[in-house]
Amino acid sequence: MESWKILTAAFLVFINADAMAWEVENPVERTLTVTTIVPTMILGGTTAFTVQGPSMMKKTKDDALAFIGSDGEIRGAQFKQASQYYRSTYNAPLMSDMQLAQTIAASF
Repeated sequence: MESWKILTAAFLVFINADAMAWEVENPVERTLTVTTIVPTMILGGTTAFTVQGPSMMKKTKDDALAFIGSDGEIRGAQFKQASQYYRSTYNAPLMSDMQLAQTIAASF
């Protein structure tokens, strides 16, 4: 959830900066500002979303190994978050938690 807070703060700063940019009287300068800032923000936002999943799984490896070693009894916070992310992001058929833990341990 920390990334949502950062993304929200960046968006609010962007809105504030955009409001200041519209005070420019020159239409050419205004157009140049919009055509530069908007694609940059879109590209940055989509890159952040595609990077979040794999980076979350890398942080989860220790919890996944604990889950495997305890035969499913120990479920760390990072693994629980990764499992919820996996279940909300991907369509059925889904892996079991043990299969997910084994995949995380082997892949990351």
